[in-house]
Amino acid sequence: MKKNKRLIIALTILIISAVIIFFAKSTVIFFPSQEVESKGELEFGALTKDFLIIQEIPVTKEYLMAVELLLYSPDVQYWNENTLMLLDSNYRTLYTQRFTNENLNRPKYRVFEFPEKIRVGKGQKVILCLFSSTGDKNNHLSVTRNPMGKLGTLSVRPIVNDDVIGTLKDAGKIFLLEGSLCMRTYESNYGFLNWFKIFLFFLASFLALLILFAEKFQSFVVRLTFVPEKIYIVLALVFGLLLVFITPPLQVPDEHDHLNRSYQLAELNIFQYESTVPASLIQMFNTFGGMNFNAFKKASIDEILSQRKVELNPQVRSAVFARPFIFPYIPQALGIFIGKTFNGSPVMLLYMGRIFNLLFSIVLIFLAIRTAPFFKWIFFLLGLMPMTLYLCASLSKDGLAISLAFLLIALFLQFAYDQQKKISKMDLVILFIVSFLVATTRSIYIILIGMFLLIPVYRIGLLKKYVLVLSCLIITVFLATQIGALKPLFQPKAAAATQPTMHLTLSSNALSTPAPTPIPVENFQRSDRPKFPPEGVNFIEQKRFILNNPIQYMGIIFNTVSYSSTFYLDSFVGILGWLNKPLPKWHINLYLWILLITALLFSNKNIRITLTNKLIIASIFTAGVLLIETGLYLVWTPVGGNYILDVQGRYFIPYAPLFFLLLYNTSLEKYLNTIFAPRKKKQGKIKQKDLIKTAAIVQNNQQITLYNSCYLLIVCFSVLSLLSTVYVVLTGYYIILM
Repeated sequence: MKKNKRLIIALTILIISAVIIFFAKSTVIFFPSQEVESKGELEFGALTKDFLIIQEIPVTKEYLMAVELLLYSPDVQYWNENTLMLLDSNYRTLYTQRFTNENLNRPKYRVFEFPEKIRVGKGQKVILCLFSSTGDKNNHLSVTRNPMGKLGTLSVRPIVNDDVIGTLKDAGKIFLLEGSLCMRTYESNYGFLNWFKIFLFFLASFLALLILFAEKFQSFVVRLTFVPEKIYIVLALVFGLLLVFITPPLQVPDEHDHLNRSYQLAELNIFQYESTVPASLIQMFNTFGGMNFNAFKKASIDEILSQRKVELNPQVRSAVFARPFIFPYIPQALGIFIGKTFNGSPVMLLYMGRIFNLLFSIVLIFLAIRTAPFFKWIFFLLGLMPMTLYLCASLSKDGLAISLAFLLIALFLQFAYDQQKKISKMDLVILFIVSFLVATTRSIYIILIGMFLLIPVYRIGLLKKYVLVLSCLIITVFLATQIGALKPLFQPKAAAATQPTMHLTLSSNALSTPAPTPIPVENFQRSDRPKFPPEGVNFIEQKRFILNNPIQYMGIIFNTVSYSSTFYLDSFVGILGWLNKPLPKWHINLYLWILLITALLFSNKNIRITLTNKLIIASIFTAGVLLIETGLYLVWTPVGGNYILDVQGRYFIPYAPLFFLLLYNTSLEKYLNTIFAPRKKKQGKIKQKDLIKTAAIVQNNQQITLYNSCYLLIVCFSVLSLLSTVYVVLTGYYIILM
């Protein structure tokens, strides 16, 4: 009877899903069929009334689903109404849509998705027309033209008698323009089905099979063993290496600075007695730096591969600004050093540095997951979060900072809550080393050593020893932050006397003179990137402002967090590239919900976090947030500014486990176990003992099935998240046509 019920339910779900999928309109568009790239010397054309912009589009497939236009509305005074029309070669109207210039104060792609697929025919042409009802010279919407585009004929005509179709048919005045509009077309050879609908039908079929064979699936799930650290290292290696190679060179924030410092360490230039690097590294920035703040400029695989032929030529050098840090760049420097031994090109050195940074980072997170006595799946999710893995797969020191912070938190949790763990002298040495490395990587995370207060005194020994260890830990961290002060001791006097004082950034002028001596570099300021640092920044004056106006400063922090909370969350999960490659909103929101649910539901019944310890954790987390906000207010915000500038969500990732620890509880898990416990049935007295054993086995199997199913969902979601991340990187940096 149960099998028949399951069969009926499975068939019902399958039939309903098939009908919905077949007749539903597919709104998912993955890759364009044609694209006019927005690169080179682009021109903006005003969309004003009385003029018609006409773009011919040759269709490469049977159906046309959508078009996407790069639009821009500079100096918006008021909204104006515009119209897009799509006609066939016989001037029959296929689609019309009115739209305004709202939210187009910067260049942005606007999607025009048709209600139904338009059957045009492969090889046929459609005519895209744009005109405005209210646009004028002072307030208008602009279309973007690439003079090198070869999509189809582009022209402009004056509209005659407010008749667009009549104007098209009239062989009157016409202005032909070179190139094409910057746009994309989305086409298909299938009328009803597509690959996405087939994928959805496959999922529906899989769900129906799970219902039909529920008992076998349960027995299969019960036998599964989920070891989060092992699953993590496999997924992190596969997708991390993929991100290493598909992310174009220098497309992680400040990666050129990280490359400069890593190369200096590879030359054993530890204390920067000579702040130079090979000029070929600067040339690589000049090749790929144009994408840093241009969300629409694409990379070329041929362009990247051609960099393999560029020689390093370390004798021709250029003076640069490089960060003074040492320890966070050791993995990258090791990779670059190995690349140099094989006479690698600059781009090869970059990829070698990325690979070693990735390997070191994921090993540290692996150790953090294995060390943590509980909350392993939170570390798992945070370690595979798109922003985390993207930073680990780059030259950025943030990847190492995050992984070291996770390991430090895991060590404190182990010492505080793992009663089977005896804290040895070697354990304390490891704790000191990790704390030292965290402090030398990013000093804003030194407050994490406050988690030492979670450790009960008896776990260390006597109170005197406890205080001594804590004091030594504080001194160690303080000394770690002062390593930069040792630089003058290692600065050769001759070099310091002869080295000119220069304000240095990157420029192609560095390659103009092939001299082996350091070359002064001209100030480099791109028109499409903000001025670094902003005007009005003064560390001493800002510090004085905070001390004199503490209440006002607290209000500034509150206003900043309130105003920027959405951006903080988005850039916490993943705004990739130079903050110009955001993940889809569904991806970000779903990831945050999964983290919250995991923190609330998964616990260890033998471990409880007391209210006192939660207050300690909350204090450390709050202090960490204040430290991040204050640091950027001091060094990156004009004196007395009302908002703190340049705070990004990725800075909070090392503190994230503390926030989720505040949600840790054992009550919800007990409640779930009660809900999913098998119902007791009245039975005879003879078989009571056997029934108790059977009920216990059934209950245990149900609990294992429940938890293993949740673990399986977390792993599957992580894979989906990483696939989405790869998709964002590929479509954001490359032209991929289908």
